[in-house]
Amino acid sequence: MTVRGNLPAQTTTFIGRRAVLAETRALLGTARLVTLVGTGGIGKTRIAVEVGRGAAQTSVFQHGVWVVPLAGLKDPALLLRTVAAELRIVDNSPDACLWRLVESLYDKHLMLVLDGCEHLLESVRHLVHHLLRDCEGLTILTTSREQLGVYGERLVRVPPLDEDAVQLLRERAADDDVPEAAALCRAVNGLPLAIELVAARPAETSPAGVLDQLDGQVALERVFEWATRQCTDEERRLWATLSVFPADFDLAAAESVAGEDVSVPLAALVRRSIVVATTSPVTRQTRYRLLDTVSQFGARMLTSADEPLRRHVLHYSAFVDEAARSWCSPDERLWLGRLREEWPNIRAAVGYALETPDLAETGTVMAMNLQRSRFTSVAGLLGQARDLLAAARKVVTEPPLLTSLLAHCACLALAQGDVAAAIPLMNEARALPRMPTVDRHLVLAEATHLFLVAGSPDCVPLYAHVVELCREHASAGDTYIAELMHATAVCSLMDADTARTGLIGLETNGVNAWGLWLRALYELLHGDPAQAHPPALEALRMQLTDGDTWGPAFSLWLLACTCAELGAHDRAARLLGALRSQERAARISFTNLSPFHRLLERADRTVRRVLGDDYQMITTLGQDLRQEQAMEFALEPVPASERRPSRGVSGRPPRF
Repeated sequence: MTVRGNLPAQTTTFIGRRAVLAETRALLGTARLVTLVGTGGIGKTRIAVEVGRGAAQTSVFQHGVWVVPLAGLKDPALLLRTVAAELRIVDNSPDACLWRLVESLYDKHLMLVLDGCEHLLESVRHLVHHLLRDCEGLTILTTSREQLGVYGERLVRVPPLDEDAVQLLRERAADDDVPEAAALCRAVNGLPLAIELVAARPAETSPAGVLDQLDGQVALERVFEWATRQCTDEERRLWATLSVFPADFDLAAAESVAGEDVSVPLAALVRRSIVVATTSPVTRQTRYRLLDTVSQFGARMLTSADEPLRRHVLHYSAFVDEAARSWCSPDERLWLGRLREEWPNIRAAVGYALETPDLAETGTVMAMNLQRSRFTSVAGLLGQARDLLAAARKVVTEPPLLTSLLAHCACLALAQGDVAAAIPLMNEARALPRMPTVDRHLVLAEATHLFLVAGSPDCVPLYAHVVELCREHASAGDTYIAELMHATAVCSLMDADTARTGLIGLETNGVNAWGLWLRALYELLHGDPAQAHPPALEALRMQLTDGDTWGPAFSLWLLACTCAELGAHDRAARLLGALRSQERAARISFTNLSPFHRLLERADRTVRRVLGDDYQMITTLGQDLRQEQAMEFALEPVPASERRPSRGVSGRPPRF
């Protein structure tokens, strides 16, 4: 975690709450778990963010303040994965493991804000208990309609606004001279959300008229009913329809789900404070969201959620398909950002599709396209990707889609070195009836098995065949991945001249991290190790700049092997130690990746022999480095003073 928190940007001024803020901050100075308790619409989330904003300015939470929105999370089984994703913790495990969170947080000093816990109380209670027990530097602030019931929890009851209610009303109203402002605030019992809605009343509706319509009722439900009467039929329908979004969305998504142009009613809902508008840091375009309480009321206005949910699936299916076809371009970083921004919607869409029989194939293709876009590997979400693919295997029963799905799952497991999971998938795919057309996914899986498990040159012609199929039938991204795997296999298993040809062919795609990585691998195996180090460093630098959580493990592997060949044995030993930690974090097993393991063993033997008794101490120092420290160390140039004459034979492949 190199990013220092994810606090949302302020869109409106924060008003009042001095006593609640003071009490919360005071408790956080002595307690490690504080829960803001109050009814819906009372302002718990806004207070939590404001407390977090102040905490982020102190030196106490040197690793930041992180907010995890839970209101839109319906499945308790996804809690651990959701927290890991928001914290930018690599989550590539096939199982959602609490130990991975603990391992990442045990030495961190940060504040974790779990927002909207009331519907997940048992799961949140279990998570919070273990995190507080095992992570001494962690402080947790939660918001809920009821307390968690965890030992050591301190409660802050969030009351309605008192004298600050009028100030909020005038601040949010188009005209700050609001007649009967105090009466309006009393009528809605000082609930901030209700005040926001009342403040956005139409100009032709007088405060007295609002009071008459509320009819002395103070419940938030009554305010929502009043708000619906201020809306047109079109605005009410849109409010209800937008409730199917589990997170924020853009205009294109809103129009797809509504099935019509919604720019006018959407703008009206923003003016009425029913929809919140923000600016995307990725695209700089407007994004929209409904507060949880507003969304829940909107959902009750839907006669049936089936049709908008189907449109939601189809919209994000098209989005993911476009990402899978378009990522291999100068817009790669933009696509990765957009996919992360839309991840809660995508995950929900795949889940709903797989639970709906006539959408199961759509959901399956979405799950595979996510991996084709490289997003889940780059973002460290392979655990969630494997969850979705496993769910798809339960509902897809017939080839050719089942064949493609099994092969796809096998490739993903093989890439992580998870041979135990990959082999049964391969065998199941092989047992299915062969279709008249060649399934490139299955051929790719067969080639990858031969390469990564067997280390056999027989993979090379199969990879070449996959490249031909991709060039004829697939996207530029699929073709590039096939070419990369082919070139890596040729470089690892074939002679220098053949490897050079494969490298030249891949470099026609332009300079990128994997192209540089492959050039370094070629120099290490077939050329001059001194020429391998600069492109390997640049590949790692590009991967870190892009936020890639997958590639750095391979670059660290390459740098460790290169330093061993250069004779920089102390540095190589420390990198070998750091690599072991990186393998564990990224859930990659180089031990089960045959060509990589052979070179790693060679480097390890060399370093052990030279360093002798110092080997264990130096590798342990590397293993103890935090990820950001390990990457900073790996990016350092190798001083001439560290280089010793290598015993390796330069100019031809190492003998394994």
